[in-house]
Amino acid sequence: MSEEAQADRALLERKVRKAFQVLVLQRGRNPGVKGWEMKRSLGRDFRSILEVLSEEVAPLGLEVFEVKGPEGTDDSSRFLLRFKEPPTVSEAETSGIRIDDLAVLAATIAFVNSKQGRVGRKEVEHFLREKFPKWRVEYSLDRYVKRGYLEQDERSMIHVGWRTRAEVDEKTLMTMILSRAQEAPKK
Repeated sequence: MSEEAQADRALLERKVRKAFQVLVLQRGRNPGVKGWEMKRSLGRDFRSILEVLSEEVAPLGLEVFEVKGPEGTDDSSRFLLRFKEPPTVSEAETSGIRIDDLAVLAATIAFVNSKQGRVGRKEVEHFLREKFPKWRVEYSLDRYVKRGYLEQDERSMIHVGWRTRAEVDEKTLMTMILSRAQEAPKK
């Protein structure tokens, strides 16, 4: 291997390590890194570096995932590391999130999706209060809006947030909910 090729390989390895560090170190409340931050840290070819990193972390069951931003540009996109396979219930329990909080989130995502992706907050609260106490519903909805799993606009309409699109396999969630509904005894 020529010296130039070795230097190029060493540079790529340094950039891949830096990309990993940038993705792992959390800034602020939200995981991941905005596209403009990746570009600033790694250069214009950051996408190719992220592809190499994704291949490197694949044996660990991870992948680099992109959540498109509202403008659909590289700068507004968010990049993060996520598990390729969803965690099991026991793994979710050890994450520090209560199982009833996860149930509120799952029910909310399913309800919002069943309403074509946008529904009023009052309607969501009414739906959730059939199964959860009022204080749990309000607390959980506020918390998930703050964390980016749900988004609420100025008209109090709830829709799925960027973090749900990144971390939740909505198709599998809906399939699991529908299969449980079919198994449930008829009243």
